[in-house]
Amino acid sequence: MDTTKILLENKRPLIGEIELTLFENCHLNCSFCHHDKKSHVGITPKEILSKTKQVEEFLVKLGNHVDTVQINMVGGELFQDRMSHLYPTYLELLIRIKAIYDRLGYSIQVVWVTSFQFKKRELVQGLLDDLNAIDIPSNLIASYDFEGRPTKGSYATNVDYFADRIISINMVATTESIIKFMGIETDDYFDYLYAKFDNFFFDDYIPDKGEDHQIPSDSLYLSFMKYLYRKYPDIAPYGDLIKNDNNKMHCMSLNKVTIFPDNSTSNCRWDRYTDDDFNTPLNRSDNTSMMTSFMDEYGCLSCRHFDRCGFRCYTQWDWTNRVRDTPDCVMRMWFDSVLGTEA
Repeated sequence: MDTTKILLENKRPLIGEIELTLFENCHLNCSFCHHDKKSHVGITPKEILSKTKQVEEFLVKLGNHVDTVQINMVGGELFQDRMSHLYPTYLELLIRIKAIYDRLGYSIQVVWVTSFQFKKRELVQGLLDDLNAIDIPSNLIASYDFEGRPTKGSYATNVDYFADRIISINMVATTESIIKFMGIETDDYFDYLYAKFDNFFFDDYIPDKGEDHQIPSDSLYLSFMKYLYRKYPDIAPYGDLIKNDNNKMHCMSLNKVTIFPDNSTSNCRWDRYTDDDFNTPLNRSDNTSMMTSFMDEYGCLSCRHFDRCGFRCYTQWDWTNRVRDTPDCVMRMWFDSVLGTEA
């Protein structure tokens, strides 16, 4: 497995990533999210501030492979109005983390992933301003849901209010969202956002138990990528794969840790997963075995698109009940179609 890491060193992302999941509590039920919305694990100031230990352990283990490590601040929903009393604790946590970064020689950047379904926007703005004022660069990622969550009202108001702080509009490629996205002849609000912001990103769906139907089949995933290239060629990460001759892999596993509300950690996979969920034996601390399986199955090292390819989400790819209904690697078939490079 160490050999795989060596072979992928040139594909290593240029930054590291800490996915800091403070708590799962949320006032919404989004189609792609299976958190325990009523959970209070991790929600107290003491629990929130206790996460500095896991952050430091990861940074030491990372061994300065990168200069910058991004912190994705996620829930649940951290900015729900009923949690605004925790904003000073968020600030204190990041001040303590910044001190660790400085001591270990890393640069910090923070992004807050939010549904934008909140009304106390002045308090959120104040938190961002306070962080940026003390050299903790902080911005927002706006989650966009095609299934169920409203995009009018607070969402639209906040998008306009925080426009200069939004670094990405992120969507999740579930079966339902892909079908709806490809089936709508026109979505005026989505087209408005696409014209307004430079960075749109489609995340691969991270599977969960009992939700196999949310994972797009390989054939649907291929159709989806072709559709994006035709109609929305600037949506990341797919647009960059065509624009650039050399790309890093999308998966952050080589540089990533997920810290859960109870302070347990994982390279990527959730604590509720079991061996039965995957074809490759489960290892929560290291995804290299899945990377090896992926590369072996598709002959990635000899692929004509190796330099350009960003690969796929290994967790989704390895999921036992994913529908495998294409004759070859989906990424290779997509590149061949778009670039006209069939062997």
